[in-house]
Amino acid sequence: MVDKMEGGQTNKLKFNVTGMGKKNKNGGAPSSPNKKFKKDKNAGEKKDKGHNKENKAEKREKKVKKKVYTDEEKKAFIEKTKKFKVDKKKLGGGKKFKKTDNPLESKTKKLEKTKKLLNKKETREKQKEMKTGRRKFKLDEVYDIGVKAKQVWEEVRRGDCPEDKKKKLTKELHDLVKGNIKKLIHAHDTVRVVECLMAVGDESIRDALFEEMKGDILEMCKSKYAHFFVMKMLKYGKKEQKKIIVKELEGKIAKLMKNKIAAEVVENIYSDIANGHQRVCMLQEFLDHQFRTFKEPELKTVKEIIAKYPDRKKDILTTLHENVETLIRKGCYNHSLVHNVLYNYFETCHENPKQRGEIIEQLKDSLIHMVHTREGAYTALHCLWNSNPKERKTTIKTFKTFMIKTAKEEYGHMFLLGIFDCVDDTKFVGQTVISELMKDLDTLFSDKYGVRVLKYLFGRRDTTYFNKEFAEILEKGDGNEHSKKDIDIRHKELAAIAAPPVIKFIMEKFPDNLMLPSTSILLQCIFKYCPDSPELQECFAQMAKLLARPFAKGDEAPNMVEHQASSMLFKKLIIQDKDRHAAGHPTFTSFLMPLLTEDNIDSWLNCNKGCVLFLNILDLSVPEYTAELKKKMKDYKTLLSKLQHKTAVILKEKLAA
Repeated sequence: MVDKMEGGQTNKLKFNVTGMGKKNKNGGAPSSPNKKFKKDKNAGEKKDKGHNKENKAEKREKKVKKKVYTDEEKKAFIEKTKKFKVDKKKLGGGKKFKKTDNPLESKTKKLEKTKKLLNKKETREKQKEMKTGRRKFKLDEVYDIGVKAKQVWEEVRRGDCPEDKKKKLTKELHDLVKGNIKKLIHAHDTVRVVECLMAVGDESIRDALFEEMKGDILEMCKSKYAHFFVMKMLKYGKKEQKKIIVKELEGKIAKLMKNKIAAEVVENIYSDIANGHQRVCMLQEFLDHQFRTFKEPELKTVKEIIAKYPDRKKDILTTLHENVETLIRKGCYNHSLVHNVLYNYFETCHENPKQRGEIIEQLKDSLIHMVHTREGAYTALHCLWNSNPKERKTTIKTFKTFMIKTAKEEYGHMFLLGIFDCVDDTKFVGQTVISELMKDLDTLFSDKYGVRVLKYLFGRRDTTYFNKEFAEILEKGDGNEHSKKDIDIRHKELAAIAAPPVIKFIMEKFPDNLMLPSTSILLQCIFKYCPDSPELQECFAQMAKLLARPFAKGDEAPNMVEHQASSMLFKKLIIQDKDRHAAGHPTFTSFLMPLLTEDNIDSWLNCNKGCVLFLNILDLSVPEYTAELKKKMKDYKTLLSKLQHKTAVILKEKLAA
């Protein structure tokens, strides 16, 4: 207790407790410091009073001079006391309550008895009344106008409403809400009425609505419901009106993009309304403050701007980095304008890898939402190239279950090609990316961009099968600091993982897929770069049987030799045998030669494309194939001499050599 007094209360007196624990003179228990203090104090007072005779005299006089009450005063006091007790009883005072007699509890019990229990319907009605009351208070004088407007709107919006009636109701609706648009536009239900007027109304109504609200465009862009009206103006308004809206937002683009609601309006302008110069100007607003006022549309990228103004490079990159950080933090990475800003940032931030790493760390879980646009896909590639192996794996895992969807996207498939190019852990890529793609090969083979993914997986940057422009984009990631494995080794490992399921799928679709022009080039690419395996040899054997089937000229059923797509495929296969033979792998021709008999040789010689296949076999310059073919063609010298078409003439010359 003493410690508490000493430590906690600074105003209290402190005591010397050195004497504690000692017994007093009489042998009793030791006295506490408080008692000791009181004794000392009283002793001092008595000592003072003993010496002060004047104080004693004053005390005696006070005792003697006590007030003496008369009988009348006593009676009045008694009556007053009785009256007070009566009033106290009336008020409930002076009564000792038990827990059960608590007045508060008794009152609540009475209220519960009088309270009426409502059923579900009555409760709902009561809630509606309360909601109506709140809306009346909020909308004040325009509440009744809103109710009437909604009733008219319900008829106008119906699909079966006649045109004449719709025009009449539209005019009536506009007359009703005219002058109060600003108050009605910020509610979730009445804004739809105004939107309907903009969509259904004639030109005069649209012009009137625009004139009434053109001064509040900036405020409406930030409003949860009013921004829908701005979107309708951008959709149905005149060209001049759209220009006014764009002009109103000029200089405020970067700030508005940080507002999730206003960002939708800006994105609509950027993607659907703005021309090339306006888009460049919108991008420049994310740079230093001078570009918010003074635009230069001829400088399309941040790289070009820095090249022209090298002295402003530091300010431009600092402001750009700050804006990028804010946009990511606010979650505004779903818009194509933001993707363009991010792409330009990654193109110019090489001098500060630490800041770039921080941005990649924030973006790695959001790239799946960005790869559907061109700049978004290129941004994702930059993130992939500049991430360490651990971050790459985390990013790739976010695309799980979306691999097929990404492979079918115009720009999204580029991200998958980037994975094939730079991730060294081919086993991980096989388990996460390739295994998921192989589950739906039917979709990949039939889709334009899915075919491109398969071509790149097997043929990589062979310009015979892959566009040179896309190859140049992917070349930017070559030589990054986090990819250590040799490119050719990585490519062969990935092709070996993908080959067995792809070859199996191709054999399942025989012979129809061999005659499809859309897949003919893809199959050429696959067979050219597919590593040797039992599955590939089995596939060659089946294809040789299909090609060796005899046919007669003029048959209704198409045959592999004369069909344009299949004949081109087999021609390329035989040409590719030169490389296979040099590598010591089994060739397609080795499976075909034993199947050439009298039945099919005669059919081949009687058509131009059949003779081309014989020429291709001879052009391989493989002695065993050349000798075997010449041996089989000895019996057809008479037939060859009768043939006059150009290919047959060349074939006769080669066989005679």
